[in-house]
Amino acid sequence: MYLHDAHLANIVTSYCTCLGGLMPLIYCACTHNQPRRWVWVYFCVLLTGLPTVWMHTVEGNRVASFFDVGTNILLAWMLIVAVSGDYMSSPSRKRLVGITLALNVFAWCWLFYEIFAPTKMPLLTLWESGHFYTGEIVLILNALFGAALFMVYRKHITPAARPFLYTVLGMFIIGLLLATGDNEHIIGYIFPWHATWHIVSAFGFITLWIFNHIRFSERRLAVNSGSVTPLKEY
Repeated sequence: MYLHDAHLANIVTSYCTCLGGLMPLIYCACTHNQPRRWVWVYFCVLLTGLPTVWMHTVEGNRVASFFDVGTNILLAWMLIVAVSGDYMSSPSRKRLVGITLALNVFAWCWLFYEIFAPTKMPLLTLWESGHFYTGEIVLILNALFGAALFMVYRKHITPAARPFLYTVLGMFIIGLLLATGDNEHIIGYIFPWHATWHIVSAFGFITLWIFNHIRFSERRLAVNSGSVTPLKEY
């Protein structure tokens, strides 16, 4: 019934990705203290979780893979949109968002081409069970760029929130390492790399909400006291 030993684990843990977006959305509905751009990020987490479940249910289906990787790229790009909206000036942000959107459109077009391509070859092979296709490379580059933006502007982040940022970045690095294994890679019968990546990423996004909650709550207090200007809501 299952294609390999990790198949069921990959399917079940895909629901963690959905929860990694759903729970922050519920928290946002209760607290109302984060800009809409971050709500869209959490929505994209939930959105990408749905084709992830589908893709792992029918592993090897190129249409499912297109939606899985494509929505992941959308999520990573939305992170760039959100972080740039927190710290960059409007002209610089518009240029950055426009350039990254154009590049990602090319990536989505390539993903669509791969649905019908005679063969689908990995762009980067690290080891026997670890390789990345073009869409996955684009996804990683988007995510790295978003993480880099946070690091560039980390001095603007309050001390109370910084440990949570570093926790999120640490979980991202762990997830990147786990992503080097293919869907079937298991160590010691109980450690499926890809399924574990689903779990780590889900908790990473929930931790991201906590990080944002702390810094935006502190900023709201500062705005109420008149010491800083409010952030834009887009």
